[in-house]
Amino acid sequence: MANRWTRVQWQVISLVLLIVFAATVLAGCGQAQAPAKQEPAKPEPAKTEPPKAAEPAKKRLNIATATTGGAYYPAGIAAAQLFTEQAGVQASASTSAGSVENIDLLMKGEADIVCVQSNILQWAYEGSDTYKGKPNQDLRILAPILSQHYNFVIRKNAGIKSVRDWKGKRVVVGRAGSGTVSTHEMVLGAFGMTLQDVKPDYIGQAEAIEAIRNGLADATIAVGAAPISQVSDALVAPNTNAAVLSLSDEEIKTITEKHKWSMAMPIPAGTYPNQKDEIKTVGHLGYFVVRKDFPQDLAYKLVKAMYDNKDWLTKSYSGYNNVAFLEPAKALSIPVPLHEGSKKYLQEKGWVK
Repeated sequence: MANRWTRVQWQVISLVLLIVFAATVLAGCGQAQAPAKQEPAKPEPAKTEPPKAAEPAKKRLNIATATTGGAYYPAGIAAAQLFTEQAGVQASASTSAGSVENIDLLMKGEADIVCVQSNILQWAYEGSDTYKGKPNQDLRILAPILSQHYNFVIRKNAGIKSVRDWKGKRVVVGRAGSGTVSTHEMVLGAFGMTLQDVKPDYIGQAEAIEAIRNGLADATIAVGAAPISQVSDALVAPNTNAAVLSLSDEEIKTITEKHKWSMAMPIPAGTYPNQKDEIKTVGHLGYFVVRKDFPQDLAYKLVKAMYDNKDWLTKSYSGYNNVAFLEPAKALSIPVPLHEGSKKYLQEKGWVK
């Protein structure tokens, strides 16, 4: 009996121990594990870089051209884009009244490069004609750029068969202060006339051609490398009154002998719409002009950029496709010096001595 009781006791004790053990395990599983203590993140030291040196500002260049209807304005726009992209400057082109005003802008320092036609440039440098007694010896040629035809645009049925017939007619002579006014004075003067012998109107070239097309004016000299777009448009406009006068050999001789810087400059057949025959006319050359104190290294860069990229220039503006620009030695006969920077580049190319 004692042995049996002992077995019962052990069974009870074993069962109690088993229950206690199970309860302990279950209690341990039900408690969440405490998260490990984390140290606060230490801020990383700020990364410092040495300050970058400011890029030097590009030199700004202003190119004074002429009115938007002429050849100088698109020539200046194309050159400004080229100089900005290829010569490390910030160039822009602005309108002006033309050559005469441009000389004034240049000498006052209000423009860096200006477009000037050959007769105005020569007069201004020598102090003759319009500039009598006031020579500007600091003028320098940067580059010849354009051959400028004199497009004698007339109104049909105005009774004009020659320049002499312009007497008493309504002639648009260009904006006051422009080279175009001087051109009209020069041409009329070769035939013994002045602006007082015509009825002058002082408006721009594009407006002049439009006035003739609409029958509101009788004649004008549109200066620029043919074809001038406004002239082309006027010739094919419905019910147009515009036509282009071809000069006689005698008229060409009269003009070129009177003014040695002018030259015969015929316009080939097919240049203008429905133009079957060559148009006989004259013309002058156009230049980029700077002051003597224009930086020599910059002048060299600009001229180099122009001739290194002459194909781009002639595609950008067809007016550059002319003898004056492509063969500069032929355009440097007027008595105005080349800028030293330009001269250095052209000498390196073997184009001038």
